[in-house]
Amino acid sequence: MISSLGGFFMSSPDYNSGLGDRFLGCRLLFLFTRYSEEQPLSSRRANQMKWCLSILLAYHFLAVLLPPMAFQTSGPGGRSPLLSLLIQPFQGYGQFLYLDRGYAFFAPDPGPSHLIQVAVETSDGKLKESLSPNIDEQWPRLLYHRHFMLAEYLNEVYAPPGPPNDLFEADPIAARLWDQQRGRYEHVRQSYVDHLSHVHDGQPAVIRRIEHAIPLLSEYLAEPIELNDPRLYFVLMDQPVISDEIAPAVNSEVIPAPGSQGNTPGSQGNTPGSQGNTPGSQGNTPRSEGSVSSPNQTDEQP
Repeated sequence: MISSLGGFFMSSPDYNSGLGDRFLGCRLLFLFTRYSEEQPLSSRRANQMKWCLSILLAYHFLAVLLPPMAFQTSGPGGRSPLLSLLIQPFQGYGQFLYLDRGYAFFAPDPGPSHLIQVAVETSDGKLKESLSPNIDEQWPRLLYHRHFMLAEYLNEVYAPPGPPNDLFEADPIAARLWDQQRGRYEHVRQSYVDHLSHVHDGQPAVIRRIEHAIPLLSEYLAEPIELNDPRLYFVLMDQPVISDEIAPAVNSEVIPAPGSQGNTPGSQGNTPGSQGNTPGSQGNTPRSEGSVSSPNQTDEQP
């Protein structure tokens, strides 16, 4: 190829003329066409394979990139219209490979985490309590992460009881949306309870949501505490919201005491949290290992 080009330039006419320019262009086109024809068939197939692999890699990269972008741009009204349009060619592929996930970075402010406290009444009348996720019980780490996501999802879909009756007249669309979100939360929550009851041989199970807070930097500098300090755990009560005010507590998520005779859940001394609605408070209910030791009592008050 190099020798051919050398001979070409040595035999070229005067390039200052228009004829020389046209002659130069024709010779270059002839040489590059001849060079491509002289390439072996295996080399052309290799180039085609490279192009195919490049297109597949680009497609896979977009299938990984677009779902998190759609997740980050989602709001109360749904996804971004632009991202919804861009992600359509990748939805089936992403669902098949389980790539249609949303990711969020924890740093620099990870925020609180959420857990599920489970209480199951055993056949001998004792109360068995546990927290999920629990890294000591759920191994390998992927199983722990699965339970972690289940707890976070239950908190994510939470909607307080409602809506108020006057909202149906003021904003019927918002009222219906609230009612649908509440129905979804109750459905998801009941599915957790049914599964726990099935795992424990049909014994009744009750759950409630726990928030594990992280101290602020100023609070930590003033009083350094461990991340698993009991003061960082709060019980999230299921309470209706009426006119921006929290109504009196509804005991729908209070864990009942085993063997209570005629006493309603939440009566003094018979439920965990009878003096603050927290497991392990000054009630008569035994507290098993792994339960919340003493979450702040102020979290239970309206």
